Amino acid sequence: MKIRSIIVICFLLVLSIGEAQECKSAIFFKEGSVLTYTDYNKKGRAKNTNSHETTKVIFVDGGIVAEFKTTLYDLKGKEQFSSNYGAGCKNGLFTVDMLRFFDMGKLSEHNDDDIELKIDGSVISFPVEMNAGDELEDGDITIKVNKNDFTLVTMTFDVFNRKVHENEEITTAAGTFDCQVVTFDFESKFGILKIRGSGKEWYLDDKAVVRSESYNKKGKLIGYHELTKIE
Repeated sequence: MKIRSIIVICFLLVLSIGEAQECKSAIFFKEGSVLTYTDYNKKGRAKNTNSHETTKVIFVDGGIVAEFKTTLYDLKGKEQFSSNYGAGCKNGLFTVDMLRFFDMGKLSEHNDDDIELKIDGSVISFPVEMNAGDELEDGDITIKVNKNDFTLVTMTFDVFNRKVHENEEITTAAGTFDCQVVTFDFESKFGILKIRGSGKEWYLDDKAVVRSESYNKKGKLIGYHELTKIE
Protein backbone atom coordinates (compact mmCIF):
# COMPACT_ATOMS: atom_id res chain seq x y z
CA MET A 1 0.00 0.00 0.00
CA LYS A 2 1.23 3.49 -0.85
CA ILE A 3 0.34 6.63 1.07
CA ARG A 4 0.47 10.11 -0.38
CA SER A 5 -0.07 12.97 2.05
CA ILE A 6 -0.85 16.56 1.09
CA ILE A 7 -0.98 18.90 4.08
CA VAL A 8 -2.81 22.06 3.06
CA ILE A 9 -0.99 24.35 5.49
CA CYS A 10 2.73 23.91 6.05
CA PHE A 11 3.89 23.96 9.68
CA LEU A 12 6.53 26.55 8.96
CA LEU A 13 3.84 28.89 7.60
CA VAL A 14 1.24 28.50 10.34
CA LEU A 15 3.64 28.74 13.25
CA SER A 16 4.39 32.31 14.29
CA ILE A 17 7.77 33.61 15.46
CA GLY A 18 8.93 32.72 18.97
CA GLU A 19 11.09 30.48 21.12
CA ALA A 20 11.16 26.68 21.18
CA GLN A 21 11.81 26.48 24.92
CA GLU A 22 8.12 26.62 25.87
CA CYS A 23 7.44 23.62 23.63
CA LYS A 24 10.18 21.30 24.93
CA SER A 25 8.09 20.09 27.87
CA ALA A 26 5.77 18.11 25.59
CA ILE A 27 6.48 14.44 26.28
CA PHE A 28 6.39 13.55 22.59
CA PHE A 29 8.90 16.19 21.45
CA LYS A 30 11.72 13.83 22.40
CA GLU A 31 13.18 11.63 19.67
CA GLY A 32 12.61 7.96 20.44
CA SER A 33 9.70 8.50 22.84
CA VAL A 34 6.68 6.22 22.36
CA LEU A 35 3.12 6.82 23.53
CA THR A 36 0.89 3.75 23.41
CA TYR A 37 -2.90 4.00 23.38
CA THR A 38 -5.61 1.38 23.70
CA ASP A 39 -8.95 1.65 21.90
CA TYR A 40 -12.07 0.43 23.70
CA ASN A 41 -15.66 -0.11 22.59
CA LYS A 42 -18.64 1.40 24.40
CA LYS A 43 -18.66 -1.47 26.90
CA GLY A 44 -15.02 -0.92 27.86
CA ARG A 45 -13.68 -3.92 25.97
CA ALA A 46 -10.24 -3.42 24.39
CA LYS A 47 -10.19 -3.58 20.56
CA ASN A 48 -6.59 -2.78 19.62
CA THR A 49 -3.52 -0.75 20.55
CA ASN A 50 -1.88 2.13 18.73
CA SER A 51 1.70 3.35 19.24
CA HIS A 52 2.99 6.83 18.37
CA GLU A 53 6.77 6.93 18.08
CA THR A 54 8.70 10.18 17.70
CA THR A 55 11.11 9.48 14.83
CA LYS A 56 12.57 12.95 14.25
CA VAL A 57 12.72 16.28 16.08
CA ILE A 58 14.06 19.38 14.32
CA PHE A 59 14.55 22.85 15.79
CA VAL A 60 13.77 25.48 13.15
CA ASP A 61 13.80 29.27 13.66
CA GLY A 62 13.03 29.01 17.36
CA GLY A 63 10.32 26.39 16.89
CA ILE A 64 10.04 22.61 16.78
CA VAL A 65 8.94 20.34 13.94
CA ALA A 66 8.57 16.62 14.68
CA GLU A 67 7.74 13.49 12.72
CA PHE A 68 5.89 10.50 14.13
CA LYS A 69 5.18 6.93 13.13
CA THR A 70 1.85 5.55 14.25
CA THR A 71 1.31 1.78 14.22
CA LEU A 72 -1.91 -0.11 14.84
CA TYR A 73 -1.72 -3.56 16.47
CA ASP A 74 -4.35 -6.16 17.23
CA LEU A 75 -4.64 -7.49 20.78
CA LYS A 76 -2.14 -10.26 19.97
CA GLY A 77 0.49 -7.68 19.02
CA LYS A 78 0.29 -8.24 15.25
CA GLU A 79 0.79 -5.10 13.17
CA GLN A 80 -2.31 -4.09 11.21
CA PHE A 81 -1.39 -0.71 9.74
CA SER A 82 1.22 2.05 9.99
CA SER A 83 1.54 5.61 8.77
CA ASN A 84 3.37 8.87 9.48
CA TYR A 85 2.28 12.34 10.49
CA GLY A 86 3.82 15.58 11.70
CA ALA A 87 3.46 18.10 14.51
CA GLY A 88 5.05 21.41 15.37
CA CYS A 89 5.22 24.09 18.03
CA LYS A 90 6.25 27.71 17.86
CA ASN A 91 5.50 30.85 19.85
CA GLY A 92 2.74 29.30 21.92
CA LEU A 93 0.95 27.48 19.11
CA PHE A 94 1.00 23.68 18.82
CA THR A 95 -0.14 22.11 15.54
CA VAL A 96 -0.62 18.51 14.43
CA ASP A 97 -1.74 16.77 11.23
CA MET A 98 -5.41 15.77 11.27
CA LEU A 99 -4.27 12.25 10.39
CA ARG A 100 -3.37 11.90 14.09
CA PHE A 101 -7.09 11.95 14.93
CA PHE A 102 -8.36 9.69 12.15
CA ASP A 103 -9.61 6.16 12.90
CA MET A 104 -6.61 3.92 12.09
CA GLY A 105 -8.94 0.92 12.16
CA LYS A 106 -10.72 2.27 9.09
CA LEU A 107 -7.42 2.71 7.26
CA SER A 108 -6.28 -0.81 8.16
CA GLU A 109 -9.27 -2.16 6.22
CA HIS A 110 -7.49 -0.99 3.04
CA ASN A 111 -3.98 -2.29 3.83
CA ASP A 112 -3.30 -4.02 0.50
CA ASP A 113 -0.19 -3.76 -1.70
CA ASP A 114 -2.11 -2.48 -4.72
CA ILE A 115 -4.03 0.17 -2.73
CA GLU A 116 -2.96 3.80 -2.58
CA LEU A 117 -4.25 6.22 0.06
CA LYS A 118 -4.33 9.88 -0.97
CA ILE A 119 -4.54 12.04 2.14
CA ASP A 120 -5.50 15.71 1.90
CA GLY A 121 -5.88 17.46 5.23
CA SER A 122 -5.31 20.49 7.36
CA VAL A 123 -3.37 20.84 10.57
CA ILE A 124 -5.29 21.32 13.79
CA SER A 125 -4.00 23.83 16.33
CA PHE A 126 -3.92 24.33 20.10
CA PRO A 127 -2.50 27.21 22.14
CA VAL A 128 0.30 25.89 24.35
CA GLU A 129 -1.49 27.54 27.28
CA MET A 130 -5.20 26.90 26.79
CA ASN A 131 -7.72 28.57 29.08
CA ALA A 132 -11.28 27.59 29.93
CA GLY A 133 -13.64 29.35 27.54
CA ASP A 134 -11.21 29.42 24.60
CA GLU A 135 -12.66 28.45 21.22
CA LEU A 136 -10.28 26.56 18.92
CA GLU A 137 -10.02 26.32 15.15
CA ASP A 138 -11.76 23.61 13.12
CA GLY A 139 -9.96 20.75 11.37
CA ASP A 140 -10.66 18.45 8.44
CA ILE A 141 -9.17 15.57 6.49
CA THR A 142 -10.11 13.70 3.31
CA ILE A 143 -8.71 10.28 2.43
CA LYS A 144 -9.26 8.65 -0.95
CA VAL A 145 -8.70 4.93 -1.33
CA ASN A 146 -7.38 4.41 -4.86
CA LYS A 147 -6.65 1.30 -6.90
CA ASN A 148 -5.25 1.50 -10.43
CA ASP A 149 -5.99 5.26 -10.48
CA PHE A 150 -9.64 4.59 -9.59
CA THR A 151 -11.14 5.89 -6.33
CA LEU A 152 -12.83 3.03 -4.48
CA VAL A 153 -14.07 5.07 -1.53
CA THR A 154 -13.67 8.54 -0.06
CA MET A 155 -13.50 9.07 3.69
CA THR A 156 -13.73 12.43 5.45
CA PHE A 157 -13.50 13.59 9.05
CA ASP A 158 -14.34 17.13 10.19
CA VAL A 159 -14.14 18.54 13.72
CA PHE A 160 -15.73 21.85 14.74
CA ASN A 161 -17.16 23.75 17.73
CA ARG A 162 -13.95 22.99 19.65
CA LYS A 163 -14.11 24.51 23.13
CA VAL A 164 -11.76 24.47 26.14
CA HIS A 165 -13.12 23.65 29.62
CA GLU A 166 -11.78 23.49 33.17
CA ASN A 167 -9.05 21.04 34.18
CA GLU A 168 -9.95 17.53 35.30
CA GLU A 169 -7.82 14.82 36.88
CA ILE A 170 -7.90 11.50 35.03
CA THR A 171 -6.29 8.13 35.71
CA THR A 172 -5.31 5.56 33.08
CA ALA A 173 -2.91 2.61 33.03
CA ALA A 174 -0.14 5.14 32.25
CA GLY A 175 -0.72 7.15 35.44
CA THR A 176 -2.77 9.99 36.92
CA PHE A 177 -2.75 13.31 35.06
CA ASP A 178 -4.13 16.81 35.56
CA CYS A 179 -5.57 17.57 32.13
CA GLN A 180 -7.23 20.36 30.20
CA VAL A 181 -10.56 19.28 28.71
CA VAL A 182 -11.59 20.03 25.11
CA THR A 183 -15.01 19.20 23.66
CA PHE A 184 -15.97 19.22 19.99
CA ASP A 185 -18.51 18.11 17.41
CA PHE A 186 -17.59 15.93 14.45
CA GLU A 187 -18.92 14.62 11.16
CA SER A 188 -17.39 11.64 9.39
CA LYS A 189 -18.22 10.04 6.06
CA PHE A 190 -17.14 6.60 4.89
CA GLY A 191 -18.47 6.29 1.36
CA ILE A 192 -22.24 6.79 1.62
CA LEU A 193 -22.26 6.33 5.42
CA LYS A 194 -22.42 9.59 7.40
CA ILE A 195 -21.91 9.82 11.15
CA ARG A 196 -22.40 12.91 13.31
CA GLY A 197 -21.52 13.11 16.95
CA SER A 198 -19.45 14.79 19.62
CA GLY A 199 -16.26 14.16 21.53
CA LYS A 200 -14.44 14.96 24.75
CA GLU A 201 -10.66 14.89 25.11
CA TRP A 202 -8.23 15.27 28.00
CA TYR A 203 -4.85 16.88 27.23
CA LEU A 204 -1.66 16.74 29.29
CA ASP A 205 0.25 20.05 29.27
CA ASP A 206 -2.26 21.24 26.64
CA LYS A 207 -0.63 18.94 24.06
CA ALA A 208 -0.69 15.16 24.54
CA VAL A 209 -4.00 13.32 24.39
CA VAL A 210 -4.56 11.22 27.53
CA ARG A 211 -8.12 10.14 26.78
CA SER A 212 -10.60 10.71 23.97
CA GLU A 213 -14.29 9.77 24.06
CA SER A 214 -16.71 9.68 21.11
CA TYR A 215 -20.48 9.99 21.34
CA ASN A 216 -23.23 9.58 18.76
CA LYS A 217 -25.70 12.36 17.96
CA LYS A 218 -27.95 11.16 20.80
CA GLY A 219 -25.12 11.60 23.30
CA LYS A 220 -24.45 7.90 23.85
CA LEU A 221 -20.88 6.65 24.15
CA ILE A 222 -19.51 5.03 20.97
CA GLY A 223 -16.06 4.17 22.31
CA TYR A 224 -12.92 5.68 23.76
CA HIS A 225 -9.15 5.85 23.31
CA GLU A 226 -6.71 6.34 26.17
CA LEU A 227 -3.02 6.53 26.95
CA THR A 228 -1.86 3.27 28.52
CA LYS A 229 1.94 3.42 28.31
CA ILE A 230 4.73 6.01 28.08
CA GLU A 231 8.26 5.06 27.00
